[in-house]
Amino acid sequence: MKQIFIIVSITLLFISCDNKNGIETQLFSPIDKLYSGAFETFYDYIATINKNELTRDKMSEFFNVNFSMIIGNPTLTLPTITEITAVYNDIRTNTYSFICSPSEFNELKLSKLSYMPLTKNSVNIALLDVFLCSENRVPSYKMAFIYNLVFDESKDKWLMNTLTELNPKNYPDNWKQVEIRDSFKYINEKENNDIKPLLASELIKGNKILN
Repeated sequence: MKQIFIIVSITLLFISCDNKNGIETQLFSPIDKLYSGAFETFYDYIATINKNELTRDKMSEFFNVNFSMIIGNPTLTLPTITEITAVYNDIRTNTYSFICSPSEFNELKLSKLSYMPLTKNSVNIALLDVFLCSENRVPSYKMAFIYNLVFDESKDKWLMNTLTELNPKNYPDNWKQVEIRDSFKYINEKENNDIKPLLASELIKGNKILN
């Protein structure tokens, strides 16, 4: 009995020290094999954004026709890959530059990534991304979105179907949180709480201040 008491005491001591040092263990869920292809599409899309290679052929590998953007009101529906490509090129060229101004946009990194299964052919992926600005890669702003992806049997591929903006404070921490691939991961040069949040619907109005 005395030995058990000593073991319990030591365990509680370690837990107490961890809490005092602000150490938190992040619990990650494995990605269900059913949705692994959806994450491949998502990661390929982020890589293409960062390389600024948003060609029509590339976008056809990532997006479903009649792709919808739920950003403010009304919902924007893009019926063709050509229109999707034009909108995303405008976002990459103009909106990202506006976000990082007066510095230049460098790269998007992912601070959080999670998913919510819907059906075997539909899944929501939520992300919290961080904008690195200037050659010094300064973490300057953060945004959050949910992408709905659907499996297109005719193409045997997962495609992005809908984009919904999120206030970063409403990122779904109750979804299945996943470990981010190293090459895409934001490594906390600045704490998340110290990075300014943005909303796409406010950026459309030319506003970089989120109350």
